Amino acid sequence: MTTNTHFNAKVNNGKIEIPVEYQDEIRNAEMVQIVILKPTSKKKGFPQTGIIAQLTTNPIQIAGFKPLTREEANERW
Repeated sequence: MTTNTHFNAKVNNGKIEIPVEYQDEIRNAEMVQIVILKPTSKKKGFPQTGIIAQLTTNPIQIAGFKPLTREEANERW
């Protein structure tokens, strides 16, 4: 038979700090199941590696280059 106990715990230097009120319960258990929940980043961005990341951090400089306007970029033939 299993029981579920949920609590928030701090992580200190890679170790989970079990709250005092749950320490006896865990100390007497044969096995526990750990589920790691971490917040997901809402910010999407470029990958940290690869050609896109390299060009984003160090764009190629071309003399006389003029970027297209939005209208020019979306112009249809």
